[in-house]
Amino acid sequence: MTEDVEEAQRELLHRIQTEGVQVAYATALAVCRDPTAPAPAKATASATLFRVAGYFDRKDHGVNKEPHEMSAEELQSEIKRLGQLHRRRPPNIFE
Repeated sequence: MTEDVEEAQRELLHRIQTEGVQVAYATALAVCRDPTAPAPAKATASATLFRVAGYFDRKDHGVNKEPHEMSAEELQSEIKRLGQLHRRRPPNIFE
């Protein structure tokens, strides 16, 4: 019986990692493209796509430490960088 359950779980996980991920991607993209979709749905879908693409990965901008691991100089540099990033960002189109 345990073997049947484990096999079923393996098969389901395989389908999720193949079919499921393709459907999830298509759905998130469709939500982003839908002009009638609510703003929170668009924000969630777009954030998911960016996250999966690696755009939220801290390695992309050189910060590999948690704030509690940083020196005072590193914290100050990161605060400055984030402030500059905030000032350069485009207006929020979902509001």
